[in-house]
Amino acid sequence: MAEANGPASEGTSGRVLNPLWIISLFLGLAEVTVGVAATQAEGWIQGMLAVFSVVFPSAVAVAFFRTLLTRPFVLYAPRDYPDAPSIEAYVTAVSSAAGRNLENVGSAVRLALEEVVVPRLPAADQERTEDLIEEAVQAAVGDFQRRSVEVDLSGIDPSMEVAVLTFPLDMVTVSHVLDTVYLTISDLVDAYTYGSQWILVDPTTGRRLTDIGSASLSPAGIPREDNRSLREIGVRPGSRLLAKRM
Repeated sequence: MAEANGPASEGTSGRVLNPLWIISLFLGLAEVTVGVAATQAEGWIQGMLAVFSVVFPSAVAVAFFRTLLTRPFVLYAPRDYPDAPSIEAYVTAVSSAAGRNLENVGSAVRLALEEVVVPRLPAADQERTEDLIEEAVQAAVGDFQRRSVEVDLSGIDPSMEVAVLTFPLDMVTVSHVLDTVYLTISDLVDAYTYGSQWILVDPTTGRRLTDIGSASLSPAGIPREDNRSLREIGVRPGSRLLAKRM
């Protein structure tokens, strides 16, 4: 009985200490501390503490929603899901999701039109709804594609299940792109080997993106995130980069 209950209870009881819990605990502790300090202070110090208690959570909220928009998977752990997957399965699922952005955009637009717009159309106009919906979906997908950048992984392994990853040009950082590509090809290359084992190339110009990533920003060997956008490193909307071995 003890053997049967041990692992099961460990996986189902208690809460997983993921980044969401850490953020909430940190904010709660910070706000309580500032609140207590404000009641003990006077004058301009009390005013500064009051301003901090408003500005600080607002700044955290902005950072949180930006992360939620661009890298939501970093806020969760595998054990957050009912049937907790292995680390390998979780990483694979996260990596694969990056390649389905266009499909997700089309599905979201179609669902919104079918549930919100179509029921409000006059009966005479509903005969052409399917054609109109398809036109709207294609327009939305086309606009998203023009504002996005694709990374072709066939230069690493032509037989990969996820052959192309899609990223919104101005909503992700260089580090996010490199991390996502690495997670997808991690079985084929070693960690921290961008620029030595694999690299991104712009086939239209022949440019090899050697000046990006943590190595280009940390000559002393100290890891740093490359928080520049793809546009800032000269990648144009609608580009298709090729990941290839060195």
